[in-house]
Amino acid sequence: MISKDPAQLEIGKIITAILTTTAIIILPGIAWDIFGWLHLLLPLLAFAVLNKFGKYTGKKFLLTATVLSLIGYIIIGNLHLFAFSAIFLFAGYVLFSSFDKDESPALSGFKTALSIAIGWGLVLGFFTWGHDVSPYKQLISSLDIGISEALTYYRSSASVTPETLAVLETTLVQMKIIVPLIMPAVLGSIVVLVTWFTMVLGNALLIRQKGSTTWSGFGMWQLPEKMIWLAIVMGILVLLPTAGVRVVALNALILLSVVYFLQGLAVAVFYMNKWKVPLLMRSFFYVMMVIQTFGTIILIVFGIADVWLDLRKIKSDNTTEEENK
Repeated sequence: MISKDPAQLEIGKIITAILTTTAIIILPGIAWDIFGWLHLLLPLLAFAVLNKFGKYTGKKFLLTATVLSLIGYIIIGNLHLFAFSAIFLFAGYVLFSSFDKDESPALSGFKTALSIAIGWGLVLGFFTWGHDVSPYKQLISSLDIGISEALTYYRSSASVTPETLAVLETTLVQMKIIVPLIMPAVLGSIVVLVTWFTMVLGNALLIRQKGSTTWSGFGMWQLPEKMIWLAIVMGILVLLPTAGVRVVALNALILLSVVYFLQGLAVAVFYMNKWKVPLLMRSFFYVMMVIQTFGTIILIVFGIADVWLDLRKIKSDNTTEEENK
């Protein structure tokens, strides 16, 4: 039996990996309803490829898959979706570059989220140049129409009591006013959550593959202390009578609440690991804390409190280590 050359085997693996990556990028363009969720995995895919093949080889790998995907999207006729796919891949590259430089999770996450946000802005600006209506305005208009249709349905429904209808009317009318105002924060929150998802799974993947990673576990991640002053300033600005300033401050506060919610979740993960809580009970706790509004508020409070109270005693441990040196 003739044995295959190891170089040929390696080339075969690379070609297979490139084609697999290309397929993952193209599938959402072919059937968005079925494969649209794959978009969320693209930053993680880029991060994993760069980690496995190295920054130099991995970059060539991703560029090859991107070019093949571009050809596929040209054939499909959906360059808009390709542009967003490319942004997610680039975000994964930004995250790995920051990780490779041994930068903190907070700084790495900020760079990655910023790359996605700027990329989205540039793509939307490019594809809406010369058009009367932008996709953002279309999104707001679609939501407004959806809320109006829901309001019309409930008003015409005989099964809805007058008391319930009054509550629904008040809620839906308020939504028509509030949703357009906070839509930037909603989109920004999606960016933050995608970044966090990529970082946590990417770090876990490295620990599983190599047994170690530059970053510590998620339960030990911390936000910069001075960031809390930004939240305080935004809280003051949201009370001002100037409408434009209040809207900007409100959106910033919503984004900061998402960020501090994640820090609160890190505190919860830290103590779950410390107390060795069983997986089933731990999973139930996480689901309840995330789904329940009260639980979400508690995690935000924990995230903010950790800045001053050092709930995980991380700062105290770091100070002790420096004194012992």
